[in-house]
Amino acid sequence: MKLQHVGPAVRLARLAPLGLCVGAWLGLAAGPTNAPVKPATNTLPAKSRFIVDDVGNTAPPAKEDTDGQSAELAKQADDWMAKGKYAEAVALLEKATKLTPENEELRFNLAFSYNRVGRAREAIAQYRETIRILPEYAEAHNNLGNLLVRNGDVGGAVEQFQAAIKYQPENSSAHNNLGTALVRIGKPTEALAQFEEAIRLRADYAEAWQNLGLSRLTQRQIPAAVEALDTALRLNPRLEVARKALTQIRERARAATAASNSGVSAPAALAPR
Repeated sequence: MKLQHVGPAVRLARLAPLGLCVGAWLGLAAGPTNAPVKPATNTLPAKSRFIVDDVGNTAPPAKEDTDGQSAELAKQADDWMAKGKYAEAVALLEKATKLTPENEELRFNLAFSYNRVGRAREAIAQYRETIRILPEYAEAHNNLGNLLVRNGDVGGAVEQFQAAIKYQPENSSAHNNLGTALVRIGKPTEALAQFEEAIRLRADYAEAWQNLGLSRLTQRQIPAAVEALDTALRLNPRLEVARKALTQIRERARAATAASNSGVSAPAALAPR
């Protein structure tokens, strides 16, 4: 199954499953959390659980037996996930991972489902297991990073987003998420580069355009910020954070013009509140 699951003056509207509120006023939209892919399945038919030998003793299930049972459980879990029934999926995936514990797709899907039912700590553990089995699993790194941010480990999240980009440089969501995390740890210039890369990879990435605009605004790059925020709203008119930021920028510009015409000093331009 392949689904898409992730203030003060300008604060992130909850535009993605995981929104990152950054700094005293800056709100940045995180990229989506990658949803499970269809678990790898074994085409062998499920067989009986035990094999009985000629003298009546029972032997442990053969590998093809457990693979078949795990594949059937994974298929059932996949159906539940497609219906949004993640608690039911969890019960099946827990059984499947006991049968085939080194299957990274089952671990990934279990982590995703744990997160959907509010079991974040267990989701983190399963994403780590997924990465142990397959270190280059970029989506697992990206999802783990989102969960670490939500649990206050921004430094750990930066490492996971960087790993996602290392193994999948074209992952626009990971670039956007890395940008939001870099802002959180006080590296706005590096963050800008990540938002720009996310947009280069995906020109219609509205949340990344919004984040780029907000970041430019904090660095007093007002015309460039307006251009980015306008683009974000053109791509997604529901981005209220971008709309609020633009409204406040333009209100300040009008006030400055009026003050100039009247000879009264206007207040300095500030980031929207």
